[in-house]
Amino acid sequence: MGIHGLAKLIADQAPSAIKEQDIKNYFGRKIAIDASMCMYQFLVAVRQDGNVLQNENGETTSHLMGMFYRTIRMLEHGIKPVYVFDGKPPQLKSGELEKRGERRAVPAA
Repeated sequence: MGIHGLAKLIADQAPSAIKEQDIKNYFGRKIAIDASMCMYQFLVAVRQDGNVLQNENGETTSHLMGMFYRTIRMLEHGIKPVYVFDGKPPQLKSGELEKRGERRAVPAA
């Protein structure tokens, strides 16, 4: 779910806080990654692409491969990824989670 409008707020109030940098600038650092958001991003990208990887049981594994390759890339650049898994979602998030469930139920066009 994230924080609604956070990126715009930072861009408006502290534009110098946002900079694109080359991956080599993060050599030797630990980077915290929202594991749930990362998996969701890969699932959405795969759904749009249409090329779904599956295991022998027919379960989608594309998101796991995406995370695996992203992790490998970071390690190759001397970055230590730390995947953060949050606990049970707060009640405030229930509406958004319900909407996501409804979107998942609709077949991709």
